[in-house]
Amino acid sequence: MRKYPHLLSTDVPVWERFIALHGDEYIRFDYDVRVGEPRDPGISFEPNIRQMAMDISRRRIDAVGVQPNKLTIIEITRRAGLTAVGQLITYPILYAQTYGDTRPLTPLLVCEEADSNIRAALAAHNIGFVLLPPPEADSQPS
Repeated sequence: MRKYPHLLSTDVPVWERFIALHGDEYIRFDYDVRVGEPRDPGISFEPNIRQMAMDISRRRIDAVGVQPNKLTIIEITRRAGLTAVGQLITYPILYAQTYGDTRPLTPLLVCEEADSNIRAALAAHNIGFVLLPPPEADSQPS
């Protein structure tokens, strides 16, 4: 099994840089957190196939950062787009519905690139973001 289930290989270095900088702010991280209602393919499928289809059809949060009094719903991507914004608007709602957790839920985007249009959408929806420099920028002298 991969170290970070369901993260794309291009997103893993972004996440590992975030953990190096901010990991100690959290008690733990839960990965590949399934939320929302599954899509049922119907009774024409064998029960085990039907259940498998329902399990994989649920939405999956990249990471949930656990802190004593709040949870952070984290979307991790190298290049942020509209999909990431939509996920971070939706996932806190689905998490609360799925798990009934009453702690505050804070959405957070962790990325290397986010253009001004994406940043405007994040700000309009009170979604925090951490913009990490690409790895090659880390090694250049200042």
